[in-house]
Amino acid sequence: MSKSHRTKVRTYDRDSGKWRNHERSLIAEIPLQIMVNGEYLATLNRTPGNDFSLASGFLYYQGLIDCSEDILTHRLTAAEDELSLSPLTTDTIHFEIRKPTPNLRPASAAAIWSLISPQAGKKLNPAFVLAPQLITKLPDEMIKEQELYMTTAGAHAVALVSRDGRILHCEEDVGRTNALDKIVGYCITNRLKMNSLGALFSGRINLEMAVKITRAEFPLILSVSAPTATAVEILQAIGVTYAGSLKGESFTLFNGSL
Repeated sequence: MSKSHRTKVRTYDRDSGKWRNHERSLIAEIPLQIMVNGEYLATLNRTPGNDFSLASGFLYYQGLIDCSEDILTHRLTAAEDELSLSPLTTDTIHFEIRKPTPNLRPASAAAIWSLISPQAGKKLNPAFVLAPQLITKLPDEMIKEQELYMTTAGAHAVALVSRDGRILHCEEDVGRTNALDKIVGYCITNRLKMNSLGALFSGRINLEMAVKITRAEFPLILSVSAPTATAVEILQAIGVTYAGSLKGESFTLFNGSL
């Protein structure tokens, strides 16, 4: 299924005072329904692609799985004929997991935070330190991996960062939280230890993102945009090193030390 669609548009140029007729790509957004052990869990409005990683990351955030072995089977049911899709066509991914799921319903960020916060700070590895000169280069390195953003200008991204300052993997999606879930699902599937990796975000870190980060146990967080005050409080509480507002050769250290 395509991650973007071509559409006819008109663009106005202020300098010339003229309109230009042309085509451009727009990012795709199609609902994905998640079923677990035959029960409905949630619907995510996502960009098609890497749906298993997306849904696995969401299950991990919800505390329904802890590793890839907790997933017994999965199956994606998607519309095959894209030309017949309505704007609200819904794909479905079905999971069978080890944990029993009585009265299944998604937990709120506040509920998840209350469960994981008491032990979260104790699970972090020793400080993840990168030289400031390496940090300022990372947004430019990540943009090279953002094919969807380059073609649509409408995608968020999250990238894994190694301890020597390299981009290891990047995921994109129309939603910021979806991109993070895809990265977490990628780590689970590939048995990568998230508490030994950093994560770089193209967008703002808010409350829900901060709780997802806590669940993932990333010790270093970087973001191109500025965070919310609540997000900073959460990341401070668990001892995550966080640098945001990465612009050009500067950034702001909101928590931790480098």
